[in-house]
Amino acid sequence: MEWDTWFDNKKFTADWSSAHFSDWARHLAKLRDRDAAVLEIGSWEGRSAIFFLEFLPRSRITCIDTFEGGAEHAPLGNDFLASIEGRFDANLAPYGDRVRKIKSLSFAALDRLAQDKTSFDLIYIDGSHARDDVLIDSVLAWRLLAPNGICIWDDYSWGVRELPPEERPQQAIDAFLDLHFEELTTLQSEGQMVVAKRPRVASKHLNLLTFPRTPANLMRFLTRQPLHAGSRRSV
Repeated sequence: MEWDTWFDNKKFTADWSSAHFSDWARHLAKLRDRDAAVLEIGSWEGRSAIFFLEFLPRSRITCIDTFEGGAEHAPLGNDFLASIEGRFDANLAPYGDRVRKIKSLSFAALDRLAQDKTSFDLIYIDGSHARDDVLIDSVLAWRLLAPNGICIWDDYSWGVRELPPEERPQQAIDAFLDLHFEELTTLQSEGQMVVAKRPRVASKHLNLLTFPRTPANLMRFLTRQPLHAGSRRSV
């Protein structure tokens, strides 16, 4: 395959991505000749980021990660976890300014990108596996995805037999898709969930009261508190 040599002379301790490369190539073919903007939530040592940069040669990627691992990585030990960021930096160094690293919790980073009115053609969600975290990442990332953009969730079926629902992504992804089913087209649902964002169709209805999609309103929604309304506009 064309990607067989992309990872030569790189340092990795795990491979959780290459099994998906053929599917990604199929879904992302339409972006190959574009100056695509890519957002990755959860980068680990950078294998998936390298695929996106190589397969989309005109792309730039923003990688959000704490580089501290999640609860499931605790058994690896503090010394190992402390070495992850160094491998990411070394692996991605050849791509120079095509890579933007944001070392942060995803919640804060996604809110900052929204305030900057940043948009992306491809979003890859592979951060925390906890249900509530995945739901928040999904809601905040979706508003950054451009019309006709692609969103990929990793680990859709992860932990189904071993872990309770609150510790795995599937319920969160399903809930998000149910809420936004009119805004997307499902491209894949096996192993990973892949969808395309449909272009928004302007409504012919009267001006309606809208609620800003802020982190504060997201938390009010999740805790069933009144939302802070925005200005009136046509939606």
